[in-house]
Amino acid sequence: MEIRQLTINLGPDRKLRLVLGVPRTATLDGILVLAHGANNNMDNPLIKGVHERLAREGLVTVRFNFPYIEEGRKHPDPDPALEGVFRLVVEYVGEMEEFKGLEMFLGGKSMGARIAAQIVAQDVGANGLIFLGYPLHAPGKPEKLRDQPLYQLPCPALFIEGGRDPFCHLDRLGTVLSQMPVSACVHVLPGVGHSYEPPGGHMTAETLEEVNRVILGWLNSL
Repeated sequence: MEIRQLTINLGPDRKLRLVLGVPRTATLDGILVLAHGANNNMDNPLIKGVHERLAREGLVTVRFNFPYIEEGRKHPDPDPALEGVFRLVVEYVGEMEEFKGLEMFLGGKSMGARIAAQIVAQDVGANGLIFLGYPLHAPGKPEKLRDQPLYQLPCPALFIEGGRDPFCHLDRLGTVLSQMPVSACVHVLPGVGHSYEPPGGHMTAETLEEVNRVILGWLNSL
């Protein structure tokens, strides 16, 4: 596996950093673009861990920072700006000659998962979506669902959710999945929260391995 650091110029004093994981042989015939959550970045252990493990398994992987992170700001830009950056990354990677013909998969952690769903629901082509903790609702507000893009998806989706995630009550997710027009699979990680962390701790290596096994199994089932 080769790790490549790339930079896209967005304008005067604005740059977008990408990291590509390029396998020696793209045996899985696909590209996975992963976006980070609102309060972390592309070096988040979950994003980085999935990125590197799947590249070793034969999938071209991409992770990137939204510009607000690069600029040292804590609060994300409005959704249209985030969507525009995600679109740019997908277009940039999709036009790289060595990756022509590979299937395109999008996903991310929390906010990144939501933005991925929104651009695919609109018009960005994808062969599948991988949601690492989809933020279905704000904590304590399960009646206010962020579900509309999910009903407009044209491709299969995989949800990997923590059993204790305050951003995604599983009963609500089950109702949403039953109404989606495409194949939607859910894998629950018992006893962990929104970032796949156990009570009072951090995500374990065992949980990360499970996440990667689930993703690989799902990709191979398509």
